Amino acid sequence: MIIRFRLGIQKRNNMINLREKIVNILIEKGNEIFKQPYKNIKFTKNKEADKLLNNLKDFPHAFVLACVMDRQMKTEKDWLIPYKISKAIGGFKISQLLRINQEEMKEIFRNNSLQFLYTKLKN
Repeated sequence: MIIRFRLGIQKRNNMINLREKIVNILIEKGNEIFKQPYKNIKFTKNKEADKLLNNLKDFPHAFVLACVMDRQMKTEKDWLIPYKISKAIGGFKISQLLRINQEEMKEIFRNNSLQFLYTKLKN
């Protein structure tokens, strides 16, 4: 009984040590990445769409929307959604987005062949 108890404690301590090592490695890798100069990421084959998605200073919501939309369709098509919306409404500022009602947004989705997402918006 005592041997099992000690083995249990030793196993638990080993798991804690392993978890701490993993956390430290992840922190170290994260710090290395943050120290690197920023590089634009190519999300799509559309330079203007990529420019919008990479502009985290002015349009972080474009990146977030693309992440949320990245479901059950070809990834590149999902990542074009913020750009297509911006073209339809003349920009991607929050103030511009707030002026669009749900019916207008559904129309944008319909006109841009985003049928899967359009049907999700219906509900």
